[in-house]
Amino acid sequence: MESLSAGWKTKNKTGAGRFLALALCLLASPSWAASHSRTVSLAPAQVFQGGIVRITVSGEDLEEVGGFLQNRSIAFFPAQAGVYFALLGVDLEQKPGALEITVRSKSKDKEKWERSVLLRIKKKAFAREELTVPPSFDRIDEAARKRIEKEQETLDRLWALATPRRLWDGGFLQPLPGGISSPFGLRRVINGYPRSPHGGVDLKASLGAEVRAANHGRVVLREEFFFSGKSIVLDHGGGLFTMYFHLSDFAVEQEGLVRKGDVIGRAGMSGRVTGPHLHWGARLNGARVDPFELLGATGNGQ
Repeated sequence: MESLSAGWKTKNKTGAGRFLALALCLLASPSWAASHSRTVSLAPAQVFQGGIVRITVSGEDLEEVGGFLQNRSIAFFPAQAGVYFALLGVDLEQKPGALEITVRSKSKDKEKWERSVLLRIKKKAFAREELTVPPSFDRIDEAARKRIEKEQETLDRLWALATPRRLWDGGFLQPLPGGISSPFGLRRVINGYPRSPHGGVDLKASLGAEVRAANHGRVVLREEFFFSGKSIVLDHGGGLFTMYFHLSDFAVEQEGLVRKGDVIGRAGMSGRVTGPHLHWGARLNGARVDPFELLGATGNGQ
């Protein structure tokens, strides 16, 4: 990955145009070096809707690192001496184009440092399907509507939580073996009306199959909802959550701590579904991301 030096000064006042051109180049580059040999890199530098990008900041004198994207805080964690990293989620409906990420750090001698870098968002061609179901299956009465709104408010409050400590460690696991019955981002049209895009993946599962925690975390939701049935949400810290819907049974308690690979429930068909499966989803910095992106983005022992 190419790195450009920013530790220089110009004495030629007529070179303002060249200085501006280099500054714009630094902003658009996926990595750059600044004073004190500090570097910032994005991997990848371009990401599809629903994807995850890893941000790495390095410098021998770094002591604190933080970041922001559109008023959303980005949590950074130490990886090794002088190196910090963060995972940033890009929502599946994020408009394609450039997003500016601001990185702020403080050195051991309390010197403050700030830089911005552009992340390129690419449009993804999500799958689409049209379904026809009996009107009774698609009809929501007023009592159910109020319940759904209350349950959505509960979930929205969860995504706003800011657990600063990182609980997860290493790569994430697929919660149960098996293929995908409905992919992430699927656009459904039911009885002629478009619905919200699929915010997770549906994994094929037999009734009662063990569902395991994708990584270490805390159980912040263990309830039965109208659409998602028996539902579990794990908080992995730093704005990262995974969710497990349509369970037949729970194997953990609210606020309990779980380890990667622990059985947290059993697959079922609770909620608004037509057959047994597991809906597995992920939220990162409030963004709906493909949970399979976690399997690679968090590897290498970080």
